Amino acid sequence: MSTEKKEKKPFAINPYILLFTVIVIVFLMSFVIPAGQFERHVVDGRTMVVPGTYHVVDDADVGIFDIFRAVPFGLIGASNIIYLVLLVGGALAIYGKIGAIPAGINTLIKTLGSKGNGIPVVVMIFWLFALLGGFLGFIEASIPFVPLIVPVILALGFDPITAVAAATLGAMIGFALGPTNFYNVGISHIIAEMPMYSGIGLRFIIYIVGCGTAMLFLMRYASRVKKDPTKSYMYGSGIDVSDLTASIKDTADVKMTTTHIIALLMLLATFASVVVGMMFFNWGINDMTAAFLISGIAAGILGRMQPTAMMNTLLEGAKNSLPGALVVGLARSIQWMLENTMMMDSLVYRLSNLLYGLPQLGSLIGIFFAVMFINFFITSASGKALAIMPIIIPLADLVGVTRQQAVLAYQFGDGVINIMCFTYGTLLIYLSYGRVPLGRWYKFAWPLFLMLFAYAIIFMAIAVAINYS
Repeated sequence: MSTEKKEKKPFAINPYILLFTVIVIVFLMSFVIPAGQFERHVVDGRTMVVPGTYHVVDDADVGIFDIFRAVPFGLIGASNIIYLVLLVGGALAIYGKIGAIPAGINTLIKTLGSKGNGIPVVVMIFWLFALLGGFLGFIEASIPFVPLIVPVILALGFDPITAVAAATLGAMIGFALGPTNFYNVGISHIIAEMPMYSGIGLRFIIYIVGCGTAMLFLMRYASRVKKDPTKSYMYGSGIDVSDLTASIKDTADVKMTTTHIIALLMLLATFASVVVGMMFFNWGINDMTAAFLISGIAAGILGRMQPTAMMNTLLEGAKNSLPGALVVGLARSIQWMLENTMMMDSLVYRLSNLLYGLPQLGSLIGIFFAVMFINFFITSASGKALAIMPIIIPLADLVGVTRQQAVLAYQFGDGVINIMCFTYGTLLIYLSYGRVPLGRWYKFAWPLFLMLFAYAIIFMAIAVAINYS
């Protein structure tokens, strides 16, 4: 009889099971929390809640079958982001097939990674995403960048967590603390009837402190893992990411050709057109997807691919992106269940009532906690602002909190939790590109979250002390 102990398999949180469990929990909550609604009106094309109009309504006719109906309806509701992920993955696969991406990555590694330990590359990528998130509000719009930078960082000898974190921390913390992020600060200022991006001085300080802390946190972890791979939180996970860097190793001696250079310039132009289109021409997710689809087809033509080979490559790239795309739809299913059980307004109403009677700083902290809680159900910053800021602003006036302070508390509550929010489909997509399990990510990100949480409390106290208005 063998005395060998069976090797214990590492525990991993399956994101699909986790999200489906949340859908079931929301369904069960509908039997405890009564259905209710606020009245809404449209102002400048935006649907906003009318404060003081909450009323209980008849319970929605929702049954067990709706738990499963939530999945396809969630996929439909998030279809624009799902198609973005699939078609961008397909387009990038074409760039990879013609050799442009492997050649570009090898050139980048030789020029930036040959000297030092590769940390400058990680820092450069972090700040690229932090600038996009903080000043342009790019979160979903940053998704196409991630599958490009992950192989670069892996090829420099870092682990998948470092590769994913360079993009995730940059984009999400930049977004959370951004001075000119339209989706949380801008819309909140519109609802609060305040000058757009007023109070930018304090917000800019918060942005620098928060992103600077995240950068140092990432650099410390990356340096430790580079020196000793056993220090990685992915060590012993049994997850193989060798194929993410296989093309780089196999083509280490490949030379950059004229075709590669033109293709990479086309890809760069595509990213630039997306940024310009979203900033100045009111582009949405579908416009971005179309731009990458055109770019992928043009790359295939440039590389002299046959139409059938081009389509097969596009489908293969889309297939590889499917797991991350499905996560987005499943996360959206939670919101569908909340809407159809008519609990969303009831949750907002009850949480807002908890803030009455608190002191000024206590009210801000209460707003902060309430928004963080709601963020697990409504992960969209703009959607959440339109749902709850019309309630928070009058409440702030009643409890003696300035509107600027209330917007700051909302900004913290909306963004700080994103790096830990298991119902946030975009986070799960980012992690999927490096095959980083959620449990392993939590081990890495938890200390940083606590630091950002403390910063939020400290800066809200400063806002009260200086009468931030």
